[in-house]
Amino acid sequence: MSLRGKAAIVGFYEIPTQKEYPDRTTCGVMAEVARGAIKDAGLRKEDIDGLINGEGVNSITVAEALGIQPDYTASMTTHGSSGATSIATAAAVIAAGLANYVLCVFGEARPRSSSRMVGQAQAKGILPPASRATEWELPYGPVIAMNGWYGLIKQRHMFEYGTTQEQFAKLVVDQRFNAAANENAVWYGQPVTEEDVLNSRFTNDPLHLLESVMPCSGAHAVIVTSAERARSLPNDP
Repeated sequence: MSLRGKAAIVGFYEIPTQKEYPDRTTCGVMAEVARGAIKDAGLRKEDIDGLINGEGVNSITVAEALGIQPDYTASMTTHGSSGATSIATAAAVIAAGLANYVLCVFGEARPRSSSRMVGQAQAKGILPPASRATEWELPYGPVIAMNGWYGLIKQRHMFEYGTTQEQFAKLVVDQRFNAAANENAVWYGQPVTEEDVLNSRFTNDPLHLLESVMPCSGAHAVIVTSAERARSLPNDP
């Protein structure tokens, strides 16, 4: 069954993405953008009966922080694709009649140093690694952080499909072009060229620095509802 045209985003709010939010908590920034998205949609918090959030804080904690009691909750753990996956999931939840207004909220607020500390603790065995498939990963090098995985994935893609470094660099150029137009992005007003990408050092060969995931903090939220309900709300979907 196709969900095309069946659901709509009717509210949105975000705070600027930056390298760190040393005086904020992850739950706090998620609650802030959630309230902003609810207000932007012209709704009350009592209208929210579905909640989907990212890793780091479970949905029960987020619901308590907002003072809502959703009928449906879920946590997305698909890493970089979690935002898009949450919206697709929200559309399916609405189509199934499990909720009418689904809040999708993601955020993180921690100093950059904490990311390094977690990675070091995982490498020493003090904390469990983010992946449970370490017996297949660690023999190929330090893949504790996301860039280690992405380096392996990129290498396999190049082997399987003959993808070139220049083709991968073009992806970075396009993504940075989009980010450069967003005032809330870390790289606002700072596009890059293919040469910039290819000349940046390797972090996890064959992954370049300008292809690598950068630890940062920020938060954003959207409200998803059915196309029919969207017509009665103030924003164009």
